[in-house]
Amino acid sequence: MRLNAMVLAAGAFLAAAFAAAPAHAQLSENGGPVSYSADNLEYFDAERRLVLTGDVDIVQNDARLRANTITLYFSSSTSAPPAAPAGQASAGPAQSSGLGSGDIERMVADGEVYYVRPAQSARGDHAVYETSADSVTFTGNVVVASDENVIRGNTLVLQIGSRRTTIRPQNGQRVRGVFVPRHGPPQSNS
Repeated sequence: MRLNAMVLAAGAFLAAAFAAAPAHAQLSENGGPVSYSADNLEYFDAERRLVLTGDVDIVQNDARLRANTITLYFSSSTSAPPAAPAGQASAGPAQSSGLGSGDIERMVADGEVYYVRPAQSARGDHAVYETSADSVTFTGNVVVASDENVIRGNTLVLQIGSRRTTIRPQNGQRVRGVFVPRHGPPQSNS
């Protein structure tokens, strides 16, 4: 029963941490601008893919995602170009808004991945956030911590919309965890 309570607590923490409307990537439940820093940046315009490498740090409000490499995949523009006035050439196909702009469809983080919010964190070797599925999956040496509570496993799957969290062990292993009950007022032994 205590393990169930701990898994539910971790699920609630992660659901809140990754809460997002479909098709809009959110690291922080409050949304807002996303800033990043990295040792290197490479943008592939035809693929609408931004690759950040070397001590990558992405911050949105009170949330932070860190990894060795983070790749962001952006949606293509779905808006049509404005119609040309009569007698003038068309403006052509819709132009992308530039380097790493638009809605993020997917983020892939590799190598010592950390997601941190005040008093809460998740860690894994690899993480994928899919906005279309409204889910995030951490794999490899997963550790979820909230306050003093800790759960360890090999795979963490968070389905954000349904607020369902699944932690799976490595084959032949078990999910492990520790939780620290909040102490209420001392009980008297009368």
